[in-house]
Amino acid sequence: MRPLALLVVLAAALPGARYANPLVIENSRSVADPCVIRFEGRYYLFLTGGRAWVSDDLVMWKHHPYTLPGGRRIAAPHALVHGGQVWLTGNGTGLYRAPAPGGPWEYAGDLQDTAGKKMSLFDTMIFPDDDGRLYIYWSGMRTDGIYGAELDRENPTSIATPAKKLWTFDPSHRWERYGDNNEGTALSWLEAPWMTKRKGTYYLQYSAPGTEWKTYAVGVYTSKHPLGPFRYAERNPALVHRNGLINGVGHHTVIEGPDGGLWAIYTVLYRNQGVFDRRVGLDPVRFDANGNLYVDGPSEEPREGPRQGGAAAAEGSMAVSWNRYNWQASSAKPGRDPSYAFDNNVRTWWEPAQGDTRPSLTLDLGCRNPEDPNQEFVVDSVRLLTDAAPQPEQMLLKVDGHAGWLRGGARRAPEALEPLRFKVEVSQDDRTYVAAGGRTDDTARNNDFVEFAPVRCRYIRLTLDRTAAKMPLAVLEWTVFGKPAGAGKAR
Repeated sequence: MRPLALLVVLAAALPGARYANPLVIENSRSVADPCVIRFEGRYYLFLTGGRAWVSDDLVMWKHHPYTLPGGRRIAAPHALVHGGQVWLTGNGTGLYRAPAPGGPWEYAGDLQDTAGKKMSLFDTMIFPDDDGRLYIYWSGMRTDGIYGAELDRENPTSIATPAKKLWTFDPSHRWERYGDNNEGTALSWLEAPWMTKRKGTYYLQYSAPGTEWKTYAVGVYTSKHPLGPFRYAERNPALVHRNGLINGVGHHTVIEGPDGGLWAIYTVLYRNQGVFDRRVGLDPVRFDANGNLYVDGPSEEPREGPRQGGAAAAEGSMAVSWNRYNWQASSAKPGRDPSYAFDNNVRTWWEPAQGDTRPSLTLDLGCRNPEDPNQEFVVDSVRLLTDAAPQPEQMLLKVDGHAGWLRGGARRAPEALEPLRFKVEVSQDDRTYVAAGGRTDDTARNNDFVEFAPVRCRYIRLTLDRTAAKMPLAVLEWTVFGKPAGAGKAR
């Protein structure tokens, strides 16, 4: 039997290491509507709320502050590099420009139509073609559809051609219809256009039926011209949930990764029951034998990052901790049982008792098969998803955005985000435990994925350090990844 001694290697120290969705983005909590650009060899991620992050590999993201004139914080940001400058726009605003993603930023002007009239657009995307011409796309909102026009390349605030409706809601495309089962045949929300060009074909992507639904997905129309006519692609939707933890996947960016391949960074609907909350996911873009664009995801388990080409999750580690029935925990608040921490559902959570400053949870991985209770696994990584537990006295939100979604009110997602240290230990006999990995720094994060040297074990323990915690802690999900190792020695 393999010894338990091992070298701990954190994911942050491994360039091109694996990742697991949702992405780990430091100093962030509810984030959505990603736009990524590459500038001077580095990647810059802009998200709704006026914040940005920087990365070398699309996986590990560090906060990169920027400030717009007047302190404006825009929603659904879109950025591009054009004419040696970085340009930025968003919902209901014109264009900003700067010499670099960190600024200094200046307001370049309002978007204006061919008559010089100010336009206020929703989910804007600007596409620079190979010949230097610029095209702009936006959502008409609700079922109205997707629009496009050409911009003045010398003055991108000016629309040079009349707006053209490229397509509209089609209820025969079931995935476009409202609801968590696409049951709303007359309603939708077509949004978030994104253009990708490959081998002379224009792939104009969009999202529907709304970011509040688990069925939120990405579709594609194709054309030989940036303004159409467009044809509904054969392979639709190009990205849609697989009934797992990562669902509600849309409003994305497609960008070339460090491996030379295309990657999609997209919004993930994290929670929509009681708390409305979103995150960000990452997966490679592929083209099938017929030239149809699709996203190879959403991935639910670890996969290789963009430096390694994004090998499919099926070739790597699987989740080995879901719904274990033999566990031990240090404490739990009534109604917030520890079993909620490993049920593959972020809409439930384990909440330790208020006075428990070092909560712990131990899983017996070997008890899944009663006929072979000593099953062991070679584990190599864990994903830890936490948050501040919602409290009954928190304000209710009534949102009148997407045709009245969350009309009945939803609890405001907690804004607090604090550093959370943790350690993972493993054992073969439930008596001697050895450290495998964890976090000891003070970077604030509520999504985490940590890799360590593969080790054979039957038991695994998570211990949290809450000595500085001010908010009640919710452990939304703790997932252990690895591979079966066969039967172990009976105790």
